Formats: sequence, structure tokens, C-alpha cells
Amino acid sequence: MSKPYSFAKASKTIGGALLSLLLGIVGGSVCGAAILVFGAFIGRSGTTGTEYIGYWDVAVVPVGLFYGGLFGAFVGPLAYALVVRTIGFQKAIMPAFAGTILGGFAGAVAGPPFAALTGICGFFIALFWAKAKLSGVRVFGSH
Repeated sequence: MSKPYSFAKASKTIGGALLSLLLGIVGGSVCGAAILVFGAFIGRSGTTGTEYIGYWDVAVVPVGLFYGGLFGAFVGPLAYALVVRTIGFQKAIMPAFAGTILGGFAGAVAGPPFAALTGICGFFIALFWAKAKLSGVRVFGSH
């Protein structure tokens, strides 16, 4: 093994981890804000006096941006280490976004903490599904 090869491999891994951190923060912020706004729209914002359908306040957006970015900062590099390294960023972006939004919206019915948990679970389920689909493994009885 030569030094340039190991240096190139290490720089690619470090660059991928830093890119996943950045994408995790930005993507998590956008998804977190969308999920929290959706939760407020359906009357599940978690604040007193706002539990009715159609409620929306601009104050929920920065909260969703903050918590989504915070969770994304931890989940993004973890996803890179587990899945994204093998399938690539381009093939992981759309499933990750869709899984986060769908999982978060489903969890928003129960409340904001559950929405965060199900959004993260939806993110990982979508990434593992994309990895399995690209590798040719049957997923949930698909042909």
C-alpha cells in the first residue's frame, strides 16, 4: 500500500464526513421546519392554546430549523458511515428527504417529540431501502 493511496482514501473519507455533516445540518433544518409547521397545522404543536387545526405562527419555523439542524448534525455523519458511503450522496438525497418528511409527518400526529423520532427513523429506513434496492436485494416482497 503506497502513501498517496492511503492519503487519497483518508481525504475522501474525511471530505465525505464533512459533507454529510453539512448536508445533515441543512437538510435536517429544512425537514425539521417543515415537520414542525405541519404539526402546527394539524393542531399538534405541543404548545398550550394552539391545539386547533389550521394554527400557524412564524415562530415555529426557527424552532424547527434549530432542532432539525441539531439532529441532522448527529444523524448525517452516522448515516454516511453506515449507508451513504456505499451508495453515494446523489442516490441518497431524495430517499433521505422523502423518508424524513413522511416519517416526521406521520409522527407529528402524536406530537413534536414523536415527530422527531419518527422522522429520524424514516430517514434511516429510506436510506437502507435505497441501499437494498441498488444492490438488488428483495425488499418487502418486491419483485
